[in-house]
Amino acid sequence: MADKRHGPGVITLLVYLVSTASLSGGLSGWLYATGALDWASTLSAPNWAPSFGLLNLIGLFIPAFAVIALWILQRSGKDAMRLACSLLIALLLAGMATQICIFFGMRDPALGFLAAMAMWVYTLFVAGIVGRASSAAGVLLWIPFAWVTAMLVLGFEFMRLNAAGTFAGGI
Repeated sequence: MADKRHGPGVITLLVYLVSTASLSGGLSGWLYATGALDWASTLSAPNWAPSFGLLNLIGLFIPAFAVIALWILQRSGKDAMRLACSLLIALLLAGMATQICIFFGMRDPALGFLAAMAMWVYTLFVAGIVGRASSAAGVLLWIPFAWVTAMLVLGFEFMRLNAAGTFAGGI
């Protein structure tokens, strides 16, 4: 049971983790069920790019770090910033799912790159703000930031190699 002085307990963390794992698994299932991963495998990719199956597997675990950061923030964050930072982390999780939906749902590498760029800026902002409220939560958010950075670089390469008719043409 959560103590009002110390924030949510371990049961709350478990509920957060199970909920996040369920939503991540559902999103992964959507990628397989709609043929989005089959579409992605037809794209020209850089030589250094890992397979989409591996990226999907790693991507299932990345939101867990944001959820743990949320839990730590709610337990130890400064009172004035606790709610605002909790909302920022919730929007970060929603943005990560939206980025995947834009790239795979629209099946457009250029839009995927723009979504990755927006997520990169937002993730950097959230990690900085949350880090001011709780340094441990801020440090944990650097793992999703590193992931979003890798997806930004990979998204640029996909856009460059596959989107000749857009603003990336000629790069």
